[in-house]
Amino acid sequence: MKTVLRHIFNDKKRIFQITFYLCSVIIFGEVLRDIFREGDFGGYISAGKLAWNNLPIYSDYRNTWPPFFSIVCIPLYWLNELSFVGLRLTWLISIVFVNLIIFRWTISYFTPHQFVFNIKHENDNQINLYNPLFILPFILTLRIFLEEISNLQINLFILALSIYVLHLITHRRDLLAGIVLAFIISIKIYPILILGFLLFKQKYKSVFYTLIGLIISTMIVFIYFGLNPGIELFREWINTQVVNGLKCEHMNQSIWGWMCGLTTQHIRVDSLSYSISNLSDIQYKFVTFILIGIVGMYLVAKFYLTKENYQSFAKQYIITLSLIPIISPLAWKYYYVFLTPLIILLIYYQRKDFIKPWFYIPLILITLTSELFIGHHLSDVTEAIGVITFCSLGITIYSTNRILNN
Repeated sequence: MKTVLRHIFNDKKRIFQITFYLCSVIIFGEVLRDIFREGDFGGYISAGKLAWNNLPIYSDYRNTWPPFFSIVCIPLYWLNELSFVGLRLTWLISIVFVNLIIFRWTISYFTPHQFVFNIKHENDNQINLYNPLFILPFILTLRIFLEEISNLQINLFILALSIYVLHLITHRRDLLAGIVLAFIISIKIYPILILGFLLFKQKYKSVFYTLIGLIISTMIVFIYFGLNPGIELFREWINTQVVNGLKCEHMNQSIWGWMCGLTTQHIRVDSLSYSISNLSDIQYKFVTFILIGIVGMYLVAKFYLTKENYQSFAKQYIITLSLIPIISPLAWKYYYVFLTPLIILLIYYQRKDFIKPWFYIPLILITLTSELFIGHHLSDVTEAIGVITFCSLGITIYSTNRILNN
C-alpha cells in the first residue's frame, strides 16, 4: 500500500488527475443536491411571477434588484411552471459550463495556450482538464464556486457577460459591448464599476452606447409597468436597496460591511464585536468612502503609469472586475467569483517565474475558512472579521503591482 501511495504522489500528473476527478464528484453531488432547492433562484422566480401577474414586485423581500430584472425573470417563471427540477438542473449545468468558458477565454487570451475540454493527450499549445494551469486556479476558487452553485446564483453569468464586453471592446464592437454592459447593469447594478473604468480609459463610444442601452432598459420598465408605476418602482428600489440597503451582518463581505462592524456598534455576528468607535451610519459611510477613495486613487495611478504596457487594458479590466465584490455596498461571498480570471492570470505568471507565489496564502486562507474545514460558527467569525474581503483586496493590490509590469 505504501508503495502504491508513494508512486501516486511522486507522479504530479497523477495527482492532478485525481484532483480533477475529486472536484468533479463534489460538483456532481452538489448539483444533485441543489436541484430540489429554492436558493436565491427562488427569488428570481418570484420576481418574474410578480411582474407577470402585475403584482407589487417588491412585496417579496428577496427581490433586491432593479425593476428591469423582474421583467427579465418572467421567462424563468414560465419555465419553472413547466418543471421545477428541470429548470434548476439546466441552470446548474449552465453555471458549470459558463465557469469552464471563463477559464477557456482567460487562458486563451492571456497565455499562448488554448484550453481544451478533454482529458486526452494535449498538444504543445494546449491545456486540458488535467493541466495545473486549470486545476490550480479551479481548486483555489472552488469554495466560492460551490457557494455559487448551492445558492443557484446568477453571478457567474454576469461575470461571463462582463468578459464578453471586454472581448467586444478589444475587437472594436462598441455598440454591442455597450448594449451588453447596459443589460447586466440593469439587472445587477454592481457592473456599473465597469462603466467607470471605461470612462477612465476614454472608451467613449462604449460608454455612449451603454448609456443608450440604459435608457432603453429604463423605457422597457416604463412601457411594461406604466410610467408612474415604473417611477415608483425605481424610487422604492433606490430608497430600500441603495440608500438604506447596506447590511452590517457578517454575510455582507464587502468592505462596507467590515467598516460597519469596525466603526459602529452594529454586531456582525453573535458573540463577536471588533468595534473601535461609535460612529453614526452617515459618518461610517463617509469614512468608508474615504478608504475606498484612497484605494481607488492608488489603482488609478498604477493604471495610468502602466497604460502603455503589453495587454494593459485587458489586465486592468480584469483587476477592475476583482474589485466589484470588495467595494460594492452589498456583496455576499459568492460575488467573489469575480476574482476567478485574475487568479488564473496570477497562477500563469507564477508558473512562468514572473512573480512570487505569496498570493497563494490569501487564497488558501479563503479556502480553509469554509464551513467544511472549521465549522459553521468559526467560518461566520472569519467572514465577520473580513478574511475573504481583505485577502481578496490583498490579491488585487498585489496583482496591480506585479502583472501590470509584465
